[in-house]
Amino acid sequence: MNEARHAPVPPDPAVARLIVAGITVGTILEPAETDPRPEAAGPPTTLTSPPPVLAVAVTGPAQAAAPLSSPPSRPLPVSRPGDGLRLIPLAGFHWGGAVRSRTAPPGPRVRGDHVLLRPTGGLATIMFPRHNHVLPAGRIAFIPAGTAFSLKPPPEVRGLALLIPPALCQGQSLPRSFSHGLPATGDAALLDASMFALASGPTHDPATACQIAQIAAVLSRLDDRPGRSDPASAGLAEARALTGRFLQLARAELPSNQTIAEMARRLGCSLAQLDRACRLNRGRSALDLLYDLRLQCATQALREGDRPVTEIAGLLGYSGLGHFMRAFLAATGRTPQAYRSLMRNTRDGPPERH
Repeated sequence: MNEARHAPVPPDPAVARLIVAGITVGTILEPAETDPRPEAAGPPTTLTSPPPVLAVAVTGPAQAAAPLSSPPSRPLPVSRPGDGLRLIPLAGFHWGGAVRSRTAPPGPRVRGDHVLLRPTGGLATIMFPRHNHVLPAGRIAFIPAGTAFSLKPPPEVRGLALLIPPALCQGQSLPRSFSHGLPATGDAALLDASMFALASGPTHDPATACQIAQIAAVLSRLDDRPGRSDPASAGLAEARALTGRFLQLARAELPSNQTIAEMARRLGCSLAQLDRACRLNRGRSALDLLYDLRLQCATQALREGDRPVTEIAGLLGYSGLGHFMRAFLAATGRTPQAYRSLMRNTRDGPPERH
C-alpha cells in the first residue's frame, strides 16, 4: 500500500505544456481593461473593420515626388489579377536568400521579375553578391529580372516598390542591368503616375505598353552621378575613361582568362593605377569589376541562348564547370540550369485567360 501511495502521479497535460513554456505562476489572469505599463497609450479601442495589411506611404503622384509628412488618405490600387504586377510599400518589400545568422542580412537571391524602387523618405540598402548600394530618398533604382540581390528596408523608410513581370515588357527598352539615379525635371511625377496606372489597370489593358514605355523613358534619363553639386574633375574623367577601356578589353578577353596585370600593361598603366581608377569611378576594385562582368555575361548567355553550361563556362574564362557552378550559385542562389529554367518561365509569361 505504501508503494502505491508514493507512485508518481501522471501530470496534467495542460500544466505540463505551461511548464515547458516557462510559465510557473499559479494563476494566469485575464487581460486587464487598461494597460498597466507606464508608457501605455490608453485603453484599447474597438476596431470596427480589420486594419489594412499594407501601411501605405504615398497618397498619389504629387506626394510621391517628395518625402511624405502626413498619413495617406487612400489605399494603394488593388493588384491586377493574374499577371503578377504589384505595387507595394517599399518598407514591406523584403527579398533575399538564406539568413546566415540572426544578425546578418539575407544573402542575395535571383528574382524572376523586374523591380522598380522609389524611396521618398529615408533610405534603403540593396545588397548584391559583391557590393552594397545605398538608395536614398529622391533617387530611383531599377533591378532587372535575373539579378541576384537582397533587400530588407527599415520600417521607417517611405516609398514604393513596383514588381513587373518580364512578359509585360516585351519590345520595351528597359535597362538590361542595374540602373539608378536622380530623375530628370518633371520625371518623378511621370513615373509615379505610370506606377499607379499600371497597378490599377485591368489585366491585358492596352495602355500597359504605354505606361511601361513611359517608365523606360524615365529610366533612360536618370542622372547616376553621386551628387549633382559635385564638381567634375579631370581626375574623375580620366578614371572613367580608363575604367571603360578596361571593361571593354576584359569583355573581349574573357575566353583567354587574362590576368588584371596583363590587361593593365596593355592599357598602358600599372596595376595600381588601374585599380585606383576603378575604385574612383565605380567604388570597386578592378578584380571585383571583372567578376561582375563575368557574372553578367553568364546570366545573359543563360537567359538568351541555348549553349551548354560547360561551353559557357569555357567561353567566360572559368577554370572548369565546377568552378562556374560554385561561383554562379554563390552569387545568385541558383544553379545555372535552375536560373535558365526560371528565366524561360518568366519570359514566356502566364497563360492567356479566356
